[in-house]
Amino acid sequence: MADFDIYFPQIGYHFPLTLVKGTGSITYLFGDAEQTDIHINDFLISKFQVTQRLWEYIMGNNPSHFGGQDRPVENVSFNDITQKNGFLDKLNFATGNYKLVFRLPSETEWEYAAKGGIHWTDGFQFSGSNDMNDVGWYHQNSGKYNDPAILSKLKNHEKGTTTHNVGMKQPSQLGTFDMCGNILEWCQDYFQRDIHKIPKDGTPYPEITNERVLRGGCHHNGAIHCTVSKRYEIFPEAKDECIGFRVAASVNE
Repeated sequence: MADFDIYFPQIGYHFPLTLVKGTGSITYLFGDAEQTDIHINDFLISKFQVTQRLWEYIMGNNPSHFGGQDRPVENVSFNDITQKNGFLDKLNFATGNYKLVFRLPSETEWEYAAKGGIHWTDGFQFSGSNDMNDVGWYHQNSGKYNDPAILSKLKNHEKGTTTHNVGMKQPSQLGTFDMCGNILEWCQDYFQRDIHKIPKDGTPYPEITNERVLRGGCHHNGAIHCTVSKRYEIFPEAKDECIGFRVAASVNE
């Protein structure tokens, strides 16, 4: 398996995927203050969050609040992405000749990639850096205010923050962009609060709960809410201007 570049000639658009090498014979530590060992197999993940350009080409509409073809698509629910005839179904149909199966990443895959894959022991707080300004868009650099004292008194909708074009900040060790900030990203899992019950093999948590997983933080969050280990849960119908996604892929043998 190697990096892929998916090309959509109808819109002249390249969609690069990064190979995330698995943990091999060892494991990585999932979590923050509380941790658990997880084994990850090789997989592919998109270098960028899914953009409005790609969503509009695949789905024929653009639900985003903050318009811009190279900004991440947002205001999309888990169901919009995964349901029959949703984004993943249509993307897999459009790219069938690449012999890839597109899907959402599991939560443990997402965190492993955000931590830099095989470089996870670097221990960065954010994806590729300990300085959020280097690698992501959050409330101190994506809106009208950058003073923490002012921001602490404002509600999210009062901060005047917006999304930004993907890939404008520094990449992670893997060459992925914006895994912290800009928009929250859906994972495939049902949410399980007890991390010791999460599968140890990198697959999504399968037991049905009322909520799915979001990771990465967004443009109106403070840095502490955008770390590589911060977990969010929300019902799968949820959608707003802070929720989008990136895709993972496996090779269809």
